[in-house]
Amino acid sequence: MPNPFHHLARGIFIKDNKVLLAQATGYPNTFLPGGHIEFGESAKDALIREIEEELGITCTVVSLLGLVEHKWEKKGILNCEINQVFEVTNDELTTSFNPKSSESHLNFFWCNANDLDTINLQPYPFRNLIKNYLNGNKDIWWESTLNSAIDDTNRS
Repeated sequence: MPNPFHHLARGIFIKDNKVLLAQATGYPNTFLPGGHIEFGESAKDALIREIEEELGITCTVVSLLGLVEHKWEKKGILNCEINQVFEVTNDELTTSFNPKSSESHLNFFWCNANDLDTINLQPYPFRNLIKNYLNGNKDIWWESTLNSAIDDTNRS
């Protein structure tokens, strides 16, 4: 059986210098809203669909922030993913309360950028990317938890 590969569209809602995060029931990590891109579907369309499914709201995709590659093991099986990350907005959302999930296994909550390590945001490169973005760094995101094909210690 081939190792699982996940192609994901993730959205970052930013309000009052807070970011909206999701957590699946029974899991210690948190993640950005969004999900799997279906074969033949654009990342932007997938994200709009996933937000509608998860939160029951329509979002506007503002801009592509970049990509984050990630790998992890689950039950001894290596998983790899590519996250295409977009800033998204919705005028109905407010940080005065956490939005209600449309999916019973998910909870959503607003988080301060300084708490991203504490609440175990995954993939972990998002933590610094989001903090830097909120501090004005608008560079395109390109981060990876995969090993480089070239060993940097042997470069001349």
